[in-house]
Amino acid sequence: MKKLVTVLLVAAVLIGTAALPARAAASRAEATQWSLEDPSFPFRWNPCAPIPYRVNLGGTSRRNLHVVERAIKQVARATGFTFVYAGSTRSVPFARGRSAARQIPGQGLVIAWTTPRRVPALAGDVVGIGGPGASYHRDQTGWEITSAGVAIDRAAAAHLRRGMVDGPSLMSLLLHELGHAMGLGHVASKSEVMHEGLGPWSRPHYGPGDLAGLAALGAARGCF
Repeated sequence: MKKLVTVLLVAAVLIGTAALPARAAASRAEATQWSLEDPSFPFRWNPCAPIPYRVNLGGTSRRNLHVVERAIKQVARATGFTFVYAGSTRSVPFARGRSAARQIPGQGLVIAWTTPRRVPALAGDVVGIGGPGASYHRDQTGWEITSAGVAIDRAAAAHLRRGMVDGPSLMSLLLHELGHAMGLGHVASKSEVMHEGLGPWSRPHYGPGDLAGLAALGAARGCF
């Protein structure tokens, strides 16, 4: 029998301004870095069930929806998961005054543009946070995640670059936070999207370590 527990894990992205130092080519180990969001509590989605996702644009341009769609496609290719757009929503993950169970209502993924006042974890230099929701199911093969959220500071994100470009961009931010929603944690290598923070090193596509981690948490492991 599956058991339901309540846990809330989120990870934040900060905007970095330091210049990228010149250095030799990354070693093979560095180029393939990836980690779990919580090694003591590994979780993943059930690859045999489509993942619905909903978007709250929070009054921002509908162009952001197209960026979300492109980011989701990268995650789908890397994991083998099937994502289904389930429409717009007014939900805001990790919002102030919401219980853990109600922050991401229902099942699936919620991506929302919001404010630090609504989501205190976005205060300061944090431009985005992402992570799983409150519901997990325990099975013989591990912990199955059933919901996750991404919250983006709409004012800070308005200054990010658009399109598939290097440097701090909305695409690199979304890929990073979606990586957390899939179960990935931070890594030291700036060759990976899951490096903590945005800066000149940021890329609009997953690195080799990101891809290895997403594949390890993806459909190749089979159904729950």
